[in-house]
Amino acid sequence: MIEKHFCSRVVITLLIFLGVIFWSFYSVYVFNQTTIYAENGLLENVQVLTLSIAGLFFFLPIVRQKRNDKLFLLFFAFLCLAFVLREVDIEDLNVPNFLIVIGSGAGRNIILATGFFAIFSCSLFNLTHYKKVLRNFLSRCGVLIVTAGILLCIGDFFEKVSSIQHNMFYEEMFELLGYVLILLVAFIYFKTGEQDI
Repeated sequence: MIEKHFCSRVVITLLIFLGVIFWSFYSVYVFNQTTIYAENGLLENVQVLTLSIAGLFFFLPIVRQKRNDKLFLLFFAFLCLAFVLREVDIEDLNVPNFLIVIGSGAGRNIILATGFFAIFSCSLFNLTHYKKVLRNFLSRCGVLIVTAGILLCIGDFFEKVSSIQHNMFYEEMFELLGYVLILLVAFIYFKTGEQDI
């Protein structure tokens, strides 16, 4: 039953993503709808949704399951939050000022730096255990997570190459593909976990 739900999630995710790719390419190259890849446009909103779901799948086992890798899960949930804050221009939204202060600029940087520092500091108290967790994680999800990182770097490359037509479109597409791979990692890790370590 769990295997069936997992496969369903993966298939549905890939079908939705393929639909978004096809529709986006068609809209940009046939109808010249450049608003799709504009700031806070469709592709960025899909990215934020993808990252939010991934973050939720990394976070839920922390509170709902007996796990020995909760700090590791927290790192990935926090990483998803960091990417969300990178993609969302909170200062442009109609939200209370305190959310703008903590969600953008120096406030965002301080929160993220403090969070990652706290996670890494806590992992030092049980370094041997988390080395095993990391090894186990990489044996199952290493290829996906490394590929996601490469795709994000390729997206960053396209952002800086303005000589390519629709370069920002390719930036957003590569970023979205990277985030989808992170979501697939979240599905895999949610299902398997590290209860046996």
